[in-house]
Amino acid sequence: TTQGPTVVKTQVCDGSQSGGIVVSAGFDQQNGVISLELDFVNNSSAPIERLAIQLNKSAYGLQPTNQQLVFNPPIASGSSGSYSVGLTVTAQMMAPAPGPGQQVNPSVQAAIKNMSTNGVFYFAAPFPLERSFSPTGGLDRTTFINAWKSIDDTKEVYSTVSLPPGSATADAVIGKYASRNIYQIARRPVPNAPGQEVVYFSARTFAGHEFLAELTFKGGVEAAKVCFRTEAGAYQETAKEAFERCARG
Repeated sequence: TTQGPTVVKTQVCDGSQSGGIVVSAGFDQQNGVISLELDFVNNSSAPIERLAIQLNKSAYGLQPTNQQLVFNPPIASGSSGSYSVGLTVTAQMMAPAPGPGQQVNPSVQAAIKNMSTNGVFYFAAPFPLERSFSPTGGLDRTTFINAWKSIDDTKEVYSTVSLPPGSATADAVIGKYASRNIYQIARRPVPNAPGQEVVYFSARTFAGHEFLAELTFKGGVEAAKVCFRTEAGAYQETAKEAFERCARG
């Protein structure tokens, strides 16, 4: 599955702590492979030839498939370049679960070593949870219903997400969700409420966390009501935000 729009990158190093190397970072997923997308601006006096990257344990279990970043040709002083770091999800890189009632850290911490200077710098980049939604996150209707009923009502959260003009429809959101591995399970009109319909969705991360959602749409209203359930309570907020972000985008 090809995931959503252009990767949003955040400047994570301004050069003051990284030897004059400015770094922007964002995450992507293409065809079931997560990647860390890095942009470099070389304001140092030497070319960037070889870097090494290491990620800390995180709520998402991410690990580089190759820690070596080799630039061929090197990024000359005053120039810029990019690098895509392939990532895998492993149990060994999962951070310990937060305490009761607490949410996971939504960022991934990294360290990069410049192999030419031996200088090391650190940064944290926000991780959009939808980048870890698996292509196998769809459920059949019976499994979904059983999972929905098995989650206690106290683990249910509600919100309203504003939708862009012209795409505030169930069809538009279903299409956006499908491109981010959020799967439509069922769709039906709301009884005794003309113009309203409800759609059920599921998503599962590569680490196995499952999220269920009910979205209610009303004709002419540029918003949807969201009812969200998960047993992975520590991921509730970041997952709800991912569902809302994907509906808008």
